[in-house]
Amino acid sequence: MDLTFLGSAREVGRSAILMETKKSKVLLDYGVKLNEELSQLPLPVHGFVDSVVLSHAHLDHSGAIPYLFKATEPTVYATPSTIEVSKVLLEDSMKIADSRGQDCFTRSDYKRMLRNIELVPYHVETQVTDNISFSFSDAGHILGAAITRLHINDKKEIDMVYSGDFKDTDTRMHKGAKMPSKADVLIVESTYGDREHPDRKKLEKEFVEEIRSVIDVGGTVLLPCFAVGRTQEIVTLLYANRLECPVYMDGMGSAISEIYLEHAELLRDYEEFYHAMKWVNWITDRKQREKVFDEPSVIVSTAGMLTGGPAVGYIPELRTIKNAAIFFTGFQVPGTPGNRLLNEKVFDYEGFAMDFRGFNIKWFDFSAHTDKNGIHKFIKAVDPQLVLINHGEPEQSEALRKWVEEEIGCYVFTPTLREKFGLEDFV
Repeated sequence: MDLTFLGSAREVGRSAILMETKKSKVLLDYGVKLNEELSQLPLPVHGFVDSVVLSHAHLDHSGAIPYLFKATEPTVYATPSTIEVSKVLLEDSMKIADSRGQDCFTRSDYKRMLRNIELVPYHVETQVTDNISFSFSDAGHILGAAITRLHINDKKEIDMVYSGDFKDTDTRMHKGAKMPSKADVLIVESTYGDREHPDRKKLEKEFVEEIRSVIDVGGTVLLPCFAVGRTQEIVTLLYANRLECPVYMDGMGSAISEIYLEHAELLRDYEEFYHAMKWVNWITDRKQREKVFDEPSVIVSTAGMLTGGPAVGYIPELRTIKNAAIFFTGFQVPGTPGNRLLNEKVFDYEGFAMDFRGFNIKWFDFSAHTDKNGIHKFIKAVDPQLVLINHGEPEQSEALRKWVEEEIGCYVFTPTLREKFGLEDFV
């Protein structure tokens, strides 16, 4: 049994891991690199692919799957809600690609993908090939996200856990992932492999206080938010604190919220979320967008890294409002407009570099990923013979590798692109 890393090797984005036996080829995720163009694909797969096991809907895990259907026709396995959310994200990414002339797959490729989907609920053992089966468990990351446990019967029988993106502690939207049981091999994310997240309750209090301080002096707050998970969490948080000003929700987060409303069984507190969705003002057209600046307000809008969406359109208007603020609620990937605005105080808009020096711009760490402490607990629970660290920048991946080497003492690697591992050599 060989594993080859086609993406997410010492980088965040384009997760793609190829599992090969003599009888089969199975992919764990096949996503794009998250940058302004959303166009950087994983390394290609040559020949027929039997199946793709998709951990969750985010484009850095799902965004390149339709591209596979140019040359092959695998079965795509995912949880039901992952597919619902993936459709919204993929269709939006196709629109963006069309507008920029950067298509990497066609709508026909996408339709072929839709015809080859198999929905798999949590905790259901599913056979993908003669010698590979898997089951999903809730990853606590976003709606439908899954930790994948695989059983491989090739030259040897091997149990493997693929963490995907996971969150081990509760948020307003989701319960934290449960620690997995023992396995031989672990592929684990390292997005925050060298740092801790702030205490969530303290973070929420600080965040709401900062928003109130802007509203109290007549300002408006723009909260660029990821459409999946973050928009819903932030609106629910603002509702829970009964913010005394209009709160608006705009962009793709509204469409994703509709999907969340259909999955009460997957949410930590559905009743609170339901009432938050009734409370918030849904923006549906341009006329409504023009009215949001009539009084101090909060705007929750996609895109979270300002790569597009209504949030971008609000920014020029914010420059004219006294005491306005922009508060980011998610990590800003280097190379994105959000990262440049946060760190350089410059925003590129329609060919102009807007100067935001002196503007109230802050970042709050509402991450849906676990931190180093959660990753450490996860690795200890699996107690593997081999750890392969992915989905992290080199500094984070290397910090986690050193910890595993010193504290666990098993085989541990931070793969590079194209690097192949024969599992029987380690198990």
